[in-house]
Amino acid sequence: MVPVAALATAKLAVHLLTNGQYGYHRDELYYLASGNHPAAGYVDYPSITPLLARLDSLLLGNTPWALRLAPSLVGACLVVMVALIARELQASRRAQILAGAAAATSLMLLGSNWLFQTVTFDQLWWIAAILAFARLLRTRDARLWLVIGVLFGLGLETKLTIAGLGVGFASALLLSPLRSQLRTPWPWLGVLCALVLMAPNLVWQQLNGWPTLDFLRSHSGVIQSAGQGVALNFDGGGVLAFLAFQPVLIGVFTLPLWGMGWYYLFRHPDCRPLGIAALVTYLLFLVVGKAYYPGPLIPVLLGVGCVQLEATAARQRWPRAAVIAAAVMLVQAVVGLPISVPLVPQSSLARFGLDEFRKDYSDTVGWPELVRQVAGVYAQLTPAEQQTAVVLASNYGEAGAIDLYGRSAGLPLALSPDLTYWYWKPAHVEADVVIAVGFDQSEMRRLLGDVRVAATVQPVDGVRNEEVGRLILVCRQPILPLDSAWPQLRRLG
Repeated sequence: MVPVAALATAKLAVHLLTNGQYGYHRDELYYLASGNHPAAGYVDYPSITPLLARLDSLLLGNTPWALRLAPSLVGACLVVMVALIARELQASRRAQILAGAAAATSLMLLGSNWLFQTVTFDQLWWIAAILAFARLLRTRDARLWLVIGVLFGLGLETKLTIAGLGVGFASALLLSPLRSQLRTPWPWLGVLCALVLMAPNLVWQQLNGWPTLDFLRSHSGVIQSAGQGVALNFDGGGVLAFLAFQPVLIGVFTLPLWGMGWYYLFRHPDCRPLGIAALVTYLLFLVVGKAYYPGPLIPVLLGVGCVQLEATAARQRWPRAAVIAAAVMLVQAVVGLPISVPLVPQSSLARFGLDEFRKDYSDTVGWPELVRQVAGVYAQLTPAEQQTAVVLASNYGEAGAIDLYGRSAGLPLALSPDLTYWYWKPAHVEADVVIAVGFDQSEMRRLLGDVRVAATVQPVDGVRNEEVGRLILVCRQPILPLDSAWPQLRRLG
């Protein structure tokens, strides 16, 4: 459909024009580093995203814009897929176009599809699975469970949150007439497909003591202070935080449309299984309290809301309802654009307070400068000290930046006890001198007798992120070998 393709292209163009504004995000540096350590699993995500990062860097080189091309293309595909879901629900051509517009202007998608993270690829598998499920509801073709199973397997190898949607689909299967399909082999074969695709990660988890479970238990924090402002951070925080952030993710102006999507799914018996699946998924994550986890449902519900809007407009004789709705979506997207995508130049982030308001922005600033500071400290060591010196980073962002930018500055690859980086330490490390980045002096003094402050990380363009003010330490006279201390240093985020 040409209008929907045009909407998808317009969304893609927004990302292509803005994706190069800022440097690498700390998570992007971590994915690049993970891609250089191919494995069947990682502590805080499965293997597909790091493999995509590796493929991207091999094909397109190392630039933020090139790395972000893949999520931008996926984001354009999501617009088309939401329109196709509307078509499966028997929407008219006009309602399908409006559903595509809802996805193209979705604050959730605009705000996530510019960064190379698991989030966008997770959205792809969720929405593709929902599209297959919607087709199953229309055709009653039980063989589509095979497609759904493959999509879930790919999703589980991208981000484990799609398991929540799986619980929703299972609930819909049991609580609706679809349960008759349990007497066929297709749902069970779908589950088998998902498990087979997920098996490499399960084996890795088993061999490494199930570190992802430890990570999930330790992961928390939703709203955090940043200077005198409040930073948007959607991780954790409980039921109240989950509910408070939903209007931010959905969009205040499009909340009625989102509500109409729920109404449509539960009002029409043929669509009710999808409504059950969505509701169970939301309730599941409401308990967990991760505001963005069910985020892929937002553009779907907005698209379904467009189908209901058309039906209501026809019944109430509102000929301009679709035009007004499209205008409202566009205005909301334009107003929210500076918060959703990197529109404001880096040099102006601090002036407008966007570095404090949106943590993702501040986390893209200052990495090359931090590495130059570390390289300056390393250059002050004697040639003999440089032979045995190691750079120890407190988190994956620092370590990823040193690995990416440090080689040209003569730095060795970084070691870090953070998340999967903990596994990448060589089996034996002789460390007479440690350049410690981001650690407290007291922590280093438990390992080395001589700990001195060499530098303090400075803000770039006035942007203050969590690295600013952290210390770069030069540590000598080992008390405890790094090999022995490594289990104690381990960090899970």
